[in-house]
Amino acid sequence: MFDKKLKTAINLFIIFNLLFAGFFANGQSIDELEQQIKAKQDLIQELEKKVSALKESIKYQQSTQSTLKKQISNMEAEIQQLTLEIRLTQTKINETDLQIEKLGNSITQLEGDISSHREYLASAIRAFNEYDRETPFEIILKNENFSDFFDQMEYMENLQKNIQEKLIIIKSLKEQTGAEKQKQENFMDSLESLNQDLKGKTLVLNFQKGDKQDLLTATKNQEKIYQAQLKELRKQQESIQKEIYSLEDKLRIAIDPNSIPAGKKGLLSWHITNTITQTYGPTSVTGFINNVYNFHNGIDVRASIGAQVKAAYDGVVSGVGNNEKYAYGKWITINHQNGLTTLYGHLSLQKVSVGQKISRGEVIGYSGNTGYSTGPHLHFSVYATNTFKIESRWFGALPIGGSLNPLNYLD
Repeated sequence: MFDKKLKTAINLFIIFNLLFAGFFANGQSIDELEQQIKAKQDLIQELEKKVSALKESIKYQQSTQSTLKKQISNMEAEIQQLTLEIRLTQTKINETDLQIEKLGNSITQLEGDISSHREYLASAIRAFNEYDRETPFEIILKNENFSDFFDQMEYMENLQKNIQEKLIIIKSLKEQTGAEKQKQENFMDSLESLNQDLKGKTLVLNFQKGDKQDLLTATKNQEKIYQAQLKELRKQQESIQKEIYSLEDKLRIAIDPNSIPAGKKGLLSWHITNTITQTYGPTSVTGFINNVYNFHNGIDVRASIGAQVKAAYDGVVSGVGNNEKYAYGKWITINHQNGLTTLYGHLSLQKVSVGQKISRGEVIGYSGNTGYSTGPHLHFSVYATNTFKIESRWFGALPIGGSLNPLNYLD
């Protein structure tokens, strides 16, 4: 008669195969997390639309500002934008936390599945090995007739087949676990970046609120005082820009062609993503004709206050300064140790310090409206390092050098 021990082992193994998926699944908590994630994603889309609409409104206000009232109104709109972006970033952090938790649950379930499959696989292999030691002749002698013999041989064949299937399942589960762990690591990296962005935007918001209060205090909220201060400020700003133009006009001639890399698209990566509002070169060509200077030493890129600014290439921070309402305002320079030095101007916040090593694409600060600026944007210059220097002025350290066309190097 067919061996009861073997039959029981095989039957249990087959029953386990049929019930396994449902028995060990714990999809309810994952489903709940997915619902929460979907809600956060919907909120993110809603907030992104509001931020985009507010930015468009601010751009219009900047083009029309000429009075204290309009300036204050513009600053309040920028504060509102930053507040909304902080809420958006916090929502993204919450959504990322949920994604990490969901993946953690999925990984735990997969690892539990693997463990359970292994246990049953080990039991099946032991049962198979135990009966595999017997010869067909010995199995025939143990059974009362050939029917039982063939039944036993069929069960052993099914058992062997199930063992192979289990091995394939375990391999697949391991691959799924590896993929889920990689996703989790990616979300954790994203979470770190979002947390840093939240800290940066919060600081920018505080600075913006402080600037608004300083303006109200300095002008005593009176239009006449504001216009008088603005007139004097513009006079000083223009004088400084003329000096920069004069100095750099001579330094461009001093550039050693052998000290800089040949122009190559993609050598530098974009420091910020947006529209170029002024290109490099003579102002008659760039479209920004004025009485202050005749040559623009970099490119201007439209950027709302609080947008991340990234390093264009690996290097070492060679300068961090603050010209207040003059020249480049808050600025950073990076020596890329390949003959090029890059400048990032009009920032609202700097995140790096002199001597710090920087990697390509690393966030170094946030765009703003500091210095001689008609609205929030990023000024980006590329200098030949052999001509670059930082000189002391009454309004702070001033970076100057022989400039090159950034578009010769940007991808």
